[in-house]
Amino acid sequence: MSNIKANRCKCCPKRYVSNGANKCPTCQDVCANPICGDPDCLTLLAPVVYDELGINLCRTIPITIPSEATNASSVSVQVLDVSFAGNTPTSSVEPINGRPNCYLITLTNLTVTFLIRYFDCANRILNTSTFQAVYLPSSNAQSDYAYYDEDTNPSSIEVEIFAPYGVAYASTTPPTPAVNYVGFKTDNNTVAQGLNMIAIPKILNFDPAANEITVGLSVLLKCIYFSQYLIPHNGKAVVPKACPQPDDDTICMDFVCGDLLELSIKPLELGPPKCEGKLKSPCITQDPCSTQTSAQTLASDTDQEN
Repeated sequence: MSNIKANRCKCCPKRYVSNGANKCPTCQDVCANPICGDPDCLTLLAPVVYDELGINLCRTIPITIPSEATNASSVSVQVLDVSFAGNTPTSSVEPINGRPNCYLITLTNLTVTFLIRYFDCANRILNTSTFQAVYLPSSNAQSDYAYYDEDTNPSSIEVEIFAPYGVAYASTTPPTPAVNYVGFKTDNNTVAQGLNMIAIPKILNFDPAANEITVGLSVLLKCIYFSQYLIPHNGKAVVPKACPQPDDDTICMDFVCGDLLELSIKPLELGPPKCEGKLKSPCITQDPCSTQTSAQTLASDTDQEN
């Protein structure tokens, strides 16, 4: 026995297969013959909210109205980004002593980037621009501290949040806990594992004569982790298709005006009831060049579809 182990090549990787694959009663390898149709259940990896809470903030913001929008009758705003850096002090995330499953989040000096659209009386867009404002201003944020209010826009707030699997860390030296903002820019519109923030604005007052706008802001903090779940499958959703009016009768026009393409190979049902993950094992006796084997495979596929 020891001689056999000594003669083995140490550089060869060791292959692992599941017990279900070894004991699979059928001779079908999904790597060679994928299963078509719809599964009964799907394994889903989803971002799950473990804890969340929100606060409302409000302040008046001075703006510069573009010349094209001096006659604007209404405006709308959208939050593009919230930055936690810049002014000092900055926001922080710290574990709570004696309570390892919870973290204390201190928010201060949040630099919010807004996108504002100006409309005329017929709701036509006159101009679009961006502006920034600091919410939760500390005494060091001199230009924005004039809008400090103990009740509606304090200098800082503290929030306790349940984060049993920890928080994400920024790529700094040393690593520091971070809050991911989910916004509407291409570099911040994704949910991350750990602490996430979403900000929803509401215009409370627009005063073009004073070049001011009052914006209420709902700040939502969420602790999110990716978890795996088994969900029932109720069939594929049909995508509504737009079609141009055909001018010429060509094969390309027939395709463009025809039904949308759909993928027919289904994902494996890894958990009960079918446990199709067991089919991911090659059949030792199968000869892909054999006519008999091809006929057997075709018959097996037909039986499965039926």
